Amino acid sequence: MSSDERIARYLDRVCVHLCWPPYRARVRRELADHILTRAEYLQNERGYEWDEAVAQAVCLLGDPDALGRSLRQAHCPLRHIGCLFATCLLWAGIAACAVYLLLHLPF
Repeated sequence: MSSDERIARYLDRVCVHLCWPPYRARVRRELADHILTRAEYLQNERGYEWDEAVAQAVCLLGDPDALGRSLRQAHCPLRHIGCLFATCLLWAGIAACAVYLLLHLPF
């Protein structure tokens, strides 16, 4: 398996756990950059061959499924969307109460 295929397979296994496309793309870019940077270091500083350096860099990241699940738990956009929705409902309720009081209080 070539180094590009090895990286792509690893990234695919990590990203299958991530449900939000913009987050998935960002994680994929960052992990690919991390793998390539580590592989370059291993090649230049430690004398590894490129394919061996990529394999070692991927191995050092650990299990892709565990990493994907951890990343999903660390950044769940649904939780943020839920908090935003609850905040909007709260402010809408406050605004509705203010309008009600303004319309029904005698001046």
